[in-house]
Amino acid sequence: MSGTEDSSDLISLDSGVESISNSLNLGPQQIRSPLNAAQKTSRSNSVLSRMLTETSVNSTQTISRLNSISQTVSKNLKEIVLQVKDDNLQTNLENAELRRTRVGRVRTNLDLSDAIKIATNKSLQPPSSNLEPEKLTSEEGQSENENIESAILEDTEDDNLPPVDTGYAWVVVVAEFLLLFSTWGCNGSYGVFLSYWSNNKTFKGATSVDYALVGSLVLSLAQGLAPVIQVASAIFGMKEVMCLGIVLQNGGYLLSSFATKTWQLYLTSGLLVGLGFACLFNPAIVVLTEWFDKKRGLASGIVVSASGVGGVVFALSSQRLIKTTGSYRWALRMIAIIACVLNIILTIIIKPRVPKPKLKSWHEIKTRVNILFDMRVLKQPQVHLIALWFTLVVTCYVMALFTLSSYCLFIGLSQDQGSHITAIFNGCQAIGRCMIGLSADYVGRVNLSFFLTFVMVVLLFAMWINASTFIVILFYAILSGLTFGVASTLNQPVMADAVIPELFPSAWSYENLMVGCFCLFAEVATLKLRDLKASMPFLKPQVFSGSFGAGGFIFVSVLREWKIKKIIQSRLEKTEDELAKANAGDDSQIERELLYSRRNAYNLLLKGGLVGYFKRLFYPIKV
Repeated sequence: MSGTEDSSDLISLDSGVESISNSLNLGPQQIRSPLNAAQKTSRSNSVLSRMLTETSVNSTQTISRLNSISQTVSKNLKEIVLQVKDDNLQTNLENAELRRTRVGRVRTNLDLSDAIKIATNKSLQPPSSNLEPEKLTSEEGQSENENIESAILEDTEDDNLPPVDTGYAWVVVVAEFLLLFSTWGCNGSYGVFLSYWSNNKTFKGATSVDYALVGSLVLSLAQGLAPVIQVASAIFGMKEVMCLGIVLQNGGYLLSSFATKTWQLYLTSGLLVGLGFACLFNPAIVVLTEWFDKKRGLASGIVVSASGVGGVVFALSSQRLIKTTGSYRWALRMIAIIACVLNIILTIIIKPRVPKPKLKSWHEIKTRVNILFDMRVLKQPQVHLIALWFTLVVTCYVMALFTLSSYCLFIGLSQDQGSHITAIFNGCQAIGRCMIGLSADYVGRVNLSFFLTFVMVVLLFAMWINASTFIVILFYAILSGLTFGVASTLNQPVMADAVIPELFPSAWSYENLMVGCFCLFAEVATLKLRDLKASMPFLKPQVFSGSFGAGGFIFVSVLREWKIKKIIQSRLEKTEDELAKANAGDDSQIERELLYSRRNAYNLLLKGGLVGYFKRLFYPIKV
């Protein structure tokens, strides 16, 4: 019944439509168009619904995929964090174990005087076949420890010797502080004189290159002659060589105040002052470590800050005297008088804790020369990396320091403001070097060198080149002062960590000779590149200086990867041995899983190729 009623309804509807169309003269399709529109709307809604459904499915799949990637990344990061924590824990445990004994503390904080003792003692034994600390076998390592113990501890058994870390040791710290204050601190003011001589054409016929070469000569002699002065000090005596240094340095400053010709300036402010620096600084600085054991890092941090403090004092006082008297001459005499008084006092105060006999026989002299110039060190790639990093960064620092005062004048600052900026740079050095020395043991010496060298490059290219106002150059002076001393502060500890103790003296000589050669032309090249006719006359020197810093960063980056590779290889061998013992013994499953995890991680890190190299380079462990 229902179907029949529906059919009759449809027939009635068609008849109704037809009658309406006839009466209105409309076609049936026009009457049916609302029905067609409704059908089209229904179809559109259906399509839209399908599209929304597909989009929802795709969005769900995308979110699921992203969640999966996020979980994978999170898992990998957690594994890396755990792996880094495990490696750093191993490093801290190894260092803590080493520092429990005097021998271990010497190994982890080796100084030149300790290394010379060790090398002298070692010269009586057959030479080592392994020249890298990481490659020493257990027997060789035991022999090396015995050699260090006999060399370092044989002098300390005498009850009549003064105690370490207390008493007169801190008097020696004060004296060493004054030593750096009156040598490298005096040199920190040279930029003031260079700027004055260049701008006032003080010496007839002299150019800015002449003035720059005078300053570079001081640095070159002080660094390059360091090994020779060490030998002379061992032959003639420390105080005798220091007395010669007093005469040369202060005579140079005093005589240069009377100089009227360029060659006289070369002879006095260049040659005499440079020789005086070498004779004063190099023999005395090695005495400090004899007086300290557990507090050696603190003592060294205090002493290295002296050059920055001296730079502030002498730069500001020199500029004040030049402004008051209208001449540079009394400023030089002031430096000569103050430095002379301080040098005489500190020469009397400084003394070695353990008295050392002078070298008398030809055999003793030859042995000392061989220790300081052992050619085996040239076969060590890490020595070249460290020496090049040290040389390039120090040269960059020298160029930036001696150009700073002149650059301030170029951007419109006064002579006083330029000297103030130089003084701020030196003052921040005092803080920065102390902080670098104290923090290096916590974050890793190579890590800190790597990071601060990168910061140095960024400051040179991004900040110094664009500094055109007092505020910007002020912040540049502060930040660069805090960071630019990284190579001068950490080069010796980094080098000492990279070679066996008996080779450290020759590695130290090698890097000093190299930096001495580079410092001779550093400031000269900077001034030669300066184009006074250009809108930015300092651009080429700035880029040149920054390129040296960038080169240093490349070498310290290669060093970090090398160091991490050596650490991982050593720990992989140790892990394999422990795993073999664990599988043969009754060790717990957890311990075995930890060892398997370490082994897998180390094998991944030691993979070859560019990816493996960069994984090691940026592996964030303490180095």
